Amino acid sequence: MPKDPSAAWKIRHKRWLRYVQVNIRAMEAGKEIPLGPSPKPLVAPAVEASEGEALRIVVCSPHPDDEALIGALPLRLRMELGAVVTGCAITFGSHPDQRARRLRELESACRVLGFNLVVANPPLGFERVTLDNRTHHAAEWAAKVQVLSEVFERENPDVVFAPHAEDFNTAHIGTHYLAVDALGAYLERTRRGPLPFIETEFWHQNSRPNLMVGVPPEVEAILIMATAEHGGEVLRNPYHLRHPGRMIDNVRLGSEVVGGQGGPASAFPFAELYRVAFMFGKDLVAPRSGSRVIGPTEKIDLNALVKSFRPEGR
Repeated sequence: MPKDPSAAWKIRHKRWLRYVQVNIRAMEAGKEIPLGPSPKPLVAPAVEASEGEALRIVVCSPHPDDEALIGALPLRLRMELGAVVTGCAITFGSHPDQRARRLRELESACRVLGFNLVVANPPLGFERVTLDNRTHHAAEWAAKVQVLSEVFERENPDVVFAPHAEDFNTAHIGTHYLAVDALGAYLERTRRGPLPFIETEFWHQNSRPNLMVGVPPEVEAILIMATAEHGGEVLRNPYHLRHPGRMIDNVRLGSEVVGGQGGPASAFPFAELYRVAFMFGKDLVAPRSGSRVIGPTEKIDLNALVKSFRPEGR
């Protein structure tokens, strides 16, 4: 019998097929883990506060679940520095009959993360947080800005997270502009100095990320665990099981987009991408050129990080 010329191909394909099947089995195994909101509260372990006054962080979430999906850096800052992280719920989605359920899920997810929770416009968030609303309904938008600026005044944040301006989803884009307008109003009213404004991404990649944050497996597990508390949402679309894939791909992307084109890939498996910018009064100001990669075991020095991005002469 003649020798099969594709024998080596078949052997190699079999090995890669096993690799693919292991990934599929991992996702299937994840389906066996219960979804939330958990009937017995899952309370995150306490963390030791760092010396001095605790860093205060506000994460503006367009929808319930965004606090977990993009929460790697806030979570690391809580766990490593004892930061007080507050998830600020901007909307609860477009279906009024689902909002109470989504609030229960959000409360459970924030407990998993160890985040505080504030609803920007109680009891169930804002309506119509869109760029169209900002453009064509000035009075309605101004009322939203006033409400959120008062949240910022109560929370007194040192850092604010919000989606970037091109994050595809209309509520994500709207939340960017609402956070910028409200934070600007707050800073002007209180005459506070400039604040880091860290842009997140989920539905569309930021064209100018400048920070890649490595995520240890134990932190990635917490992010998935918190996302899974949004049980009604992930039941229709199990994006919690795909979250590791997104974080793996961030390493591929960020190693060159943040780390430098043509450079070697980072060795760690998971990462999240951000863009650090600044609010000076009402103005969102671009950062100093440059970028940073923070490994999963490298302790974050937020003051040094912010200083490295602060625009020269500002």
